[in-house]
Amino acid sequence: MGANRYVVVGAGNGGCAMAAELALMGRDVVLYEHPAFEERLSAIRDAGGLVLESRTDHVAGGKGEHFAALPRLSTDPAVMAGADVIAVVVPGQHQQAVIDVALPHLRAGQLVLINPGGVGGALVWRKALEDAGITGVLLAQPSDLLYAGSRRPEARVLVADKKRRAVLGVLPNADRARVFAILAEDFPEYVPAPNVLAAGLSGPGMLLHPLPMLMNAVRIDREAPFRYDAYDITPSIARAVEALDRERTALISALGGEPMPIKDVLTAYYGATGEDFFETVTAVEAYKGSTAPATFDHRYITEEVPTHMLPSAEIGDLLGVPTPLMRATITLAGAVTGEDFARTGWTLSRLGLAGLDRARVLALLETGRP
Repeated sequence: MGANRYVVVGAGNGGCAMAAELALMGRDVVLYEHPAFEERLSAIRDAGGLVLESRTDHVAGGKGEHFAALPRLSTDPAVMAGADVIAVVVPGQHQQAVIDVALPHLRAGQLVLINPGGVGGALVWRKALEDAGITGVLLAQPSDLLYAGSRRPEARVLVADKKRRAVLGVLPNADRARVFAILAEDFPEYVPAPNVLAAGLSGPGMLLHPLPMLMNAVRIDREAPFRYDAYDITPSIARAVEALDRERTALISALGGEPMPIKDVLTAYYGATGEDFFETVTAVEAYKGSTAPATFDHRYITEEVPTHMLPSAEIGDLLGVPTPLMRATITLAGAVTGEDFARTGWTLSRLGLAGLDRARVLALLETGRP
C-alpha cells in the first residue's frame, strides 16, 4: 500500500510526537488543532516544525535531536477530508469536541485512529457516525499512545520512550485486515486485539494514574510538585494496583481476550523487568524524572476516571464481572474533585451498549451489528 496521508488531531504531547515522527518518516502530514487551542500551533508555525528530542533508538532517526518540518498546520477541520488516516490524539473527555467538527468531513474508506481511545472510544465514535448517517469510516484504537514524553512550550517535543508493542482493536473486527494493511508500514508496533473493548482495557494507564495519585493525596496536597518517579508507587500502592489489575484482566477474559498482567504489559511496552509488579514499574526508564501533578484537576483523574475506569465498571456490570475497587476509585475521585463521574463519564448509553447483553455486545464488536 502506498504512503498514507495523515491528519494528526491535537498539538499536545502525543500529537506532536506522532506528527514529528511521521514527518521524519517522510509522510504527508497535517497537524490540526481545534480552534479553541490555536495558540498551541504558534511556536511550531514560527519554527516551521518541531524539534523531536529522542531518548530511544525506537523512533525515526534514533536517539538525539531531529528537526521535523511541519509546513502544514491548520485549525480548519476541512483538512480531514483529504486524509487517509485521521489520528485523533486528544484526551478522552475532548473526543466529542473532535467528533463534532470532524463529522461533516469524513468519508467511506478513511481510518479514524483514536489515541488514546479510553475504554470504548471507538464505540463513542461509532454511535456518532451512526446517528449522523455516515457509513464506511474505519475505526481503530490501540491499548495506549505509543509515545511517552512531553511537549515543551517552545517548538520541541521529548520522546522519553516509544512502546515496542501495543494491541490495536478494530471496530468492527470484520475490518481488521483492511486497517492493519493501512498501518503496517508506519506502525509495526501494533498487534491485533480481540476487539476494541479488550484493546482499551489492555493499557496500564487507568491502573498507574488515578489510584496511585489518590493514595498519594496527602503528599500531593502538601508538597507538590515533587519528583514523581514511577508515579510514587510504593509496595503498598503496588498491591492495591495489582488488585485493581485483577478486575481489569477479568473483564478482558469476559470479552474473549487473553489478558496480560500489568507487570507483563510494562515489559512488552518498555522492556523493563522485575520479580514482581513493584520491581518492574520502578525499573521503567520512561517513568523516571517526572513531576507530580500539583492538583487533582489533572488528566490522571479528569481523563482516566470518566473515560477509562467508569466505562470499565459499567461494562463489568453488563458482563457480570464485579469491579468493587474500580467503583471505589471512581467514588473517591469524585469526592476529591467534586465531579459526578457517573453522570459525566462514558456510560453504557454513551457507548451505545445500553440494553444489550453479553452476546449482543460481542456481536456488535465483531460485525458492527448487535
